[in-house]
Amino acid sequence: MLLMDSVYLIELPGKMFLPNINVYLINCDEPVLIDAGYGFQESTEKLLHEIKRITGSRGLEKVVVTHAHPDHFAGTAVLKRELNVSVAAHKLAVPVLSDLKKLAINYYGFENNVSSFIKLFLQGLCKAEPINVDVVLNENDEIKVGEYSLRVIHTPGHTPCHISLYLEEKEVLFSGDVVVGEGATWIGLPCGDVAVYIDSLKKLLKMKLKLILPAHGPVIYDPKKRIKELIRRKLSREEEIVRLLQEKPRTVEELALALYNEQDRYRLLWLLNVVKAYLKDLEKKGRIVYRWEKGKKIYSVK
Repeated sequence: MLLMDSVYLIELPGKMFLPNINVYLINCDEPVLIDAGYGFQESTEKLLHEIKRITGSRGLEKVVVTHAHPDHFAGTAVLKRELNVSVAAHKLAVPVLSDLKKLAINYYGFENNVSSFIKLFLQGLCKAEPINVDVVLNENDEIKVGEYSLRVIHTPGHTPCHISLYLEEKEVLFSGDVVVGEGATWIGLPCGDVAVYIDSLKKLLKMKLKLILPAHGPVIYDPKKRIKELIRRKLSREEEIVRLLQEKPRTVEELALALYNEQDRYRLLWLLNVVKAYLKDLEKKGRIVYRWEKGKKIYSVK
């Protein structure tokens, strides 16, 4: 779908519990793709078809990966093989994109059963492969796209390596996962940081933005309103945790069940890491403490 001046939105499919993802193709003299979706066939076939339909004989020059989660980078392996593209990503993404074991441990916390996680989730479900980054990006680097440039904005919190891309001439932000069009951005340990994420949102609030193009959800036509809403959601969730702990001390598991009422064990596993990220932030703020009891942390208000 053509959004504006050679910028196309391509919605790629997820599967099972994996969400759909928006990737963006800028069709200039040397076409650039922002994110590449999953590596499984349904996603990569659609992506290759759309690239050919939109760019014709120009093909694709570069893929910019906003961060090292498989819904954003797994499709790049196919694009490298089929179209010989170069891959650009933030310097902090380089070691985890090239090593799925480091990705599993540092970004998902699977120090135990790491081989199973790689085999079943990263390689099995997402069809991710290790990726060598050709262009290493840093804050304020510029990527030429026709007559315009994309400026790299480091926006960590969701992951340490997360970047957004700012089309300054049009006041448009390609936000990856830092600002999503619906719901809220997942912030979970070991790599997520609530305070750092909120700082990234506040950084974006200072920018001139007319439009945000997110990786998930609809296009955002009121950027400042949406960013402020996401900040409020994170802070209100922390207040909810404090209220629950004022009622009585609780474990991480008890907090997760009280907050989300999730019965699916697999989803609950992911939500535990989200709750842990909130607790880590509240500990830093000096609002909660914990004690060990029968091998578990019991949290309470300070």
